[in-house]
Amino acid sequence: MTERITGHPSALRRLALSLPVVGAGGLAFAQTAATPAFPDRPLTLVVPFPAGGPADIIGRLYAQHLGRLAGQNVVVENRVGAAGVIGTQAVVAAQPTGHTILFGSTSTQVINELLIRKLPYDAARDLSLVGLVAIAPHLLAVRGGLPAQSVSDLIGLARREPGRLSFSSAGPGSIVQMGGELLKLRAGIDLLHVPYKGGGPATLALLSGEADMTVNDLTTLRPHLDSGKIRALAVAHASRLPQLPAVPTFAEAGVQGMLSSTWWAISVPSKTPNDVRVALRALHERVVADPDYVARLASMACEPLAIPPAQSATFITEEATKWRSVVTAAKIESQ
Repeated sequence: MTERITGHPSALRRLALSLPVVGAGGLAFAQTAATPAFPDRPLTLVVPFPAGGPADIIGRLYAQHLGRLAGQNVVVENRVGAAGVIGTQAVVAAQPTGHTILFGSTSTQVINELLIRKLPYDAARDLSLVGLVAIAPHLLAVRGGLPAQSVSDLIGLARREPGRLSFSSAGPGSIVQMGGELLKLRAGIDLLHVPYKGGGPATLALLSGEADMTVNDLTTLRPHLDSGKIRALAVAHASRLPQLPAVPTFAEAGVQGMLSSTWWAISVPSKTPNDVRVALRALHERVVADPDYVARLASMACEPLAIPPAQSATFITEEATKWRSVVTAAKIESQ
């Protein structure tokens, strides 16, 4: 599925790209008459997940702002399948001109590397990270009929009957499963994993009583929280969410180290020229700092990740370390 998003006139692009910036490699880049302006034609943002989901919604928001600042159309292309592998592979195989960009996620950047035995690419070798886009903290939600009003109540129930309570996920190896597995590890409880085909069905499982809880982002869960059909017990984030000020963090509820989220990043083929990557990074930094972009993210309970390249790389390394420990503890087998 594709959608064209129109940018603003090229005069704005020329102004933006004439300013010297410091890119991921620490090299200053200035637009000169000898170097063609980037981008010099429409861009394609590949979202490796279905239309209508959180990745697609955030990706299209990002594309709108990128197109406006770059002065070019941005075509959003949903290349779906294999937990994001198909879309990621399409970007890896694209011409390394910087005009084809991967809108990756926790799954494509970290989880797939841990759980898929024979990936058709090596993300560290074949992709170059431009920057982190946004983060959606997870929260623990339980079905309305579950007799647990707090995290301590839930832990008590789970310890009295190990393995009876269940958590739903968006599928085996999804970040939603990882959040549930992290809860088991940090709280020291035994829960039954029930996988579904997507975050929507996993949430509906709570409404029908097929599952007792899930760990997912607020964008997915909010309609049902507002209706009172499911309850939020804790936020898997360093701070409370402004949209749910009465819901404590896991740390406040007595469970340390329960930090789980979905996050997104953009990457290009690793052979993309450095000056192009630096120019794209400059545009990216302006997108994630744009007040309208920040405000629209906040309306979806998401936060921008406006951090320097070195810190971005460190963030992903720390995420990989955390989720690797969860995979090992939960004995999740590679596919």
